[in-house]
Amino acid sequence: MNESIYAVVDIETTGTNPERDKIIQFACVLVQNGKIINYFSTDVNPLLAIPKNIESLTGISNQQVANAPYFEDIAPIISQLISDCVFVAHNVYFDFAFLNSELSRAGEIELKTKCIDTVELSQILYPTSAGFRVSDLAETLDLTHDNPHQALSDAYVTAELFICLCEKLKTIPYVTLKKMTELSYLLGVDNSMLFEEVLLSKESQVTKAEFDRVKTIECISLREKDYTFKEKKVRERKDFPKTNKEKELLFTSSFVNREPQIKMMDTIYDFVEKEQGKNLIIEASTGVGKSLGYLMPLSYNNNNYPIIVSTSTIMLQEQLIDSTLEQLKQVTDNDLFGMVLKSYQHYIDLEKFNKTLKECPIEQKQYAINQMAVLTWLIETETGDLDEINLNKQHVFFDHIKHRGLHTLNSQSNFYQEDFVKYLEEKKEVADVIVVNHAFLCEENKRDISLIPKSSVLVIDESHKLISQFENQEMISLSFNHVFSLLKKLKESEEANLALAKLNHSKLNRTVELLGTFSIDVREDLHWLERFLIEVGGFSEGKEEVLMESLPEVLEWPIPMRKNLKELITILNEINQLTEDFKQEIIKNMSNIKTKDYFNLLDYLYVLEQISEWNKHFSTYFKTLEKTNVRWITLKKDHFTLKMLDFSKLSIQTTRWYESFEKIIYTSGTLQLDVDSSYFEKQLNIPDAKKVKIEDTFDYQKNAKFLVVSKKEKVSNQATFIAKTIIESRNIGKESMLVLFTSHHLLKQVYQQLSQHYNQQDVELYAQDITGTKEKIAKQFAKRAGGIILGANSFWEGVDLNLPNLDLIIMTKLPFDPPKRPLIEAKYRFIEEQGMNPFYTEAIPQAGMRLRQGLGRLLRSDADRGVILLLDDRLTKSSYSQQLLAYLPHGLQVEECSLEASLAQMSLFFTENN
Repeated sequence: MNESIYAVVDIETTGTNPERDKIIQFACVLVQNGKIINYFSTDVNPLLAIPKNIESLTGISNQQVANAPYFEDIAPIISQLISDCVFVAHNVYFDFAFLNSELSRAGEIELKTKCIDTVELSQILYPTSAGFRVSDLAETLDLTHDNPHQALSDAYVTAELFICLCEKLKTIPYVTLKKMTELSYLLGVDNSMLFEEVLLSKESQVTKAEFDRVKTIECISLREKDYTFKEKKVRERKDFPKTNKEKELLFTSSFVNREPQIKMMDTIYDFVEKEQGKNLIIEASTGVGKSLGYLMPLSYNNNNYPIIVSTSTIMLQEQLIDSTLEQLKQVTDNDLFGMVLKSYQHYIDLEKFNKTLKECPIEQKQYAINQMAVLTWLIETETGDLDEINLNKQHVFFDHIKHRGLHTLNSQSNFYQEDFVKYLEEKKEVADVIVVNHAFLCEENKRDISLIPKSSVLVIDESHKLISQFENQEMISLSFNHVFSLLKKLKESEEANLALAKLNHSKLNRTVELLGTFSIDVREDLHWLERFLIEVGGFSEGKEEVLMESLPEVLEWPIPMRKNLKELITILNEINQLTEDFKQEIIKNMSNIKTKDYFNLLDYLYVLEQISEWNKHFSTYFKTLEKTNVRWITLKKDHFTLKMLDFSKLSIQTTRWYESFEKIIYTSGTLQLDVDSSYFEKQLNIPDAKKVKIEDTFDYQKNAKFLVVSKKEKVSNQATFIAKTIIESRNIGKESMLVLFTSHHLLKQVYQQLSQHYNQQDVELYAQDITGTKEKIAKQFAKRAGGIILGANSFWEGVDLNLPNLDLIIMTKLPFDPPKRPLIEAKYRFIEEQGMNPFYTEAIPQAGMRLRQGLGRLLRSDADRGVILLLDDRLTKSSYSQQLLAYLPHGLQVEECSLEASLAQMSLFFTENN
């Protein structure tokens, strides 16, 4: 960099409105030539009370600033300090404007210096960071950040971040940096000055080649791809170690040789190699080591690769590839090449991306940030998987560059040999283990061309989650809000018309005009339909879902409404026909379309495709008469979503992928084979399955306690009772707990009470969909080694989140599905029509599995200890208590007592298991 001095500034304020709020802390760290040379920091007396939420966030109290200088006292110092520097901040738009507002109020001249924003630069140069807050970037770059939301700490870390950004910029190859500099003029403030300076220093070098350590095509630099997987070794045929003695010789001291894991290995090997059946259901609890338990025996299946593994989460996918395969190699010397397989649209199309660089389709700051971020990322990525980038994928830019499949590639393109989907397919050809997720597996049924290769073995890990994924894939969901947005885009199609005018194709122009006219008619008809359904549906704040069958039959609708629906379906069919003709004609003329027009038409086609898909499902929704179909309506924010599910299609035997495998192994810790041995296979209609249960490794009598709070007295306010239980549980020293709810409304009420109680205390309190998503909460919980989590739904399911140091799980209620929900109600009716009792064949198994899954959150290793506290005595007092209790593991003692006695029992348990 040049000799400029960069003033890295952070301020803490009483709020975000510069007209009424004031600065309470100011810090400035000076950077020159890539080094911190000085700093200045001070508290500021704002002459007004610091709000409680700001005090809680920053830790700055009214008492702390009471004797601090007023801003007027330090304004001249700040002005003199910064006026000759380049102003740098993390979200400089806020800090610069707020500071200038305060300087002006204090009688000082507003700053006119150049400004740099480290948020935008971080998004460009560290696009794969987990987040772009100062704390997130500090973690990414391993910078010490001891006091977040304290001005000096934030400013100092931002200064270190700024230095890292400057150094990272110097590593960008010359040709790519030149393109990034061109794009940088669309950025905010003066961020482009950094790109100009680094480019200038590179141009002054004798040679540019030293910077080009990657393959560069046109202006895109790419990391050299690793093709060593093609050098596939011919494997020496090995015999599976059948005896325990042979297995012991394989397992080194770094691996625990567990009896349950050995049983799992033997069971799978015998099933695949010796037995005739197709389906094996194997229940193995947490701690058994399932991944190695199935991969180890399958690695000896020498002639039938690849092994296909379907998992429920990205975390499990990464664990299999990065960890389990390495363990397998160390144990058996079987070196298997593994890969994750995703849909093509997850990957970047380099040719399309290059087109956006040649002639930017949209001259907009965020579009340019995304382009520059991808240029940085392409130097580093091995996969081309856009999921690695942590930017908003809903932006139109990502629609422009995502891959549409091998059939769309041009073999004459300069990027053909470097294409990431082509690379993915080459890896797929030789892979020994291919890992997909359950959604990808279920989507295979709807693909025109199969993406999962045929193989001898499919393993479905965490297979209890396949049931809900299967339902989600088969469910038709038609959002009126979404289609209104699409129809608006169809009407506002000026860019498409301009692009077509250049083609001199009057027929296509007439089609666009006609589609625009149709879009107005459809919007009017749908609004009319919405108003009618709201009127007859009886929706209210507490009733946001209704079954279609509870409404009058279409034939009973008023004549104008029936005509409206008929006209609507006719127009939708006409739109679909016009869409198909338009697509065919555009494909013929694609070679004549210029770059900018190409993306305008691509956006238009994308809208047409989505509308066309919506239209097909809408027609089906109102024409379907099958009894196995359930149709219902949900109302949120004054707009409908129509939903439909055909229960008869929820059969694994009707899927395309079921026939692609000789053997299918379903494994999970919560299949509950010893209680209702037919529940899981009935859900998926799995025929003739062999079922094996691997016994738990945990000593539940020693490691866990299950306490049921008896309700001898009527609880007047459930939220208050739960909040009291949490507070008193924490008072006995248990600071790490998960509280599971079956109602988001109740969760919110409890969170509000706890927030008020813990207002000024140092308590980490997390609430699902209030303080963050499930993934965000789990990450913060792990990072801060504990806290109180209030969770619902997904926090019950499975063990896909690692929650270390968890001492206590409080279950607020038995986890039954709400029976009045339309989908649940319809499912129960479908079960009744099959001659079964829905409560005992569906409701109890579902609740029992969730109980067991909740327990799986508590004990994940032999060293874990913990208590489950259930605030619902139906588990011990109801007529169905024995059926539910049977879902809990053997050895786990269940004890019913008062809340006071429960707290005493907990205290004693944790004292004994310190």
